[in-house]
Amino acid sequence: MTKKKEVNFAKAFEELEQITQWFDSEENLDLDKGLKQFERGLELAGELKEKLSEVENKVNDIKEKFAV
Repeated sequence: MTKKKEVNFAKAFEELEQITQWFDSEENLDLDKGLKQFERGLELAGELKEKLSEVENKVNDIKEKFAV
């Protein structure tokens, strides 16, 4: 069984923002670098989406536990 990588949400979000800013600021995009940045951005977005889903499920569990 492989252990799931723990996502540091703030750092992943910051890195995704940096990638977005890079695309916004580049006048002459390097296609190879752009493709790598795009791929990393999608990877980060997936990790962030998964982490948000985990947190949402945890919040729902807590709400059910304390529902009156």
